[in-house]
Amino acid sequence: MNNYELAMIVSPDLAEGDVKKLAQDSKELLTASGATAIADEQIERRALAYPIKKHNEANYVYINFSGPPTTPEKFRYEMRHREGLMRMAFVCKPAPKPPAEAEPAPAPEPTPEAPNV
Repeated sequence: MNNYELAMIVSPDLAEGDVKKLAQDSKELLTASGATAIADEQIERRALAYPIKKHNEANYVYINFSGPPTTPEKFRYEMRHREGLMRMAFVCKPAPKPPAEAEPAPAPEPTPEAPNV
């Protein structure tokens, strides 16, 4: 299982309820594609770095999940013609590290003494 973050850029023409519905549909589709441990989505409206389809701002939707390596491909295939979806990207995140045990602090190195003159 790999850890992923899905980032979607959604048209600003969609109403807020439609953006939330798209996010919910995405989570259901990820579950159907074999994803597990799906975190709550994060939705925000921001300015774009460059215009996309004559829009200068858009809604960003982020979803974190774990799943097999085939999940992104299945998701892209199902979502490619959704209304309002302008771009999407998957980022493979590293596995979280287990908490490290407290290591003792290294002893300070002795400083050389100045010669007595």
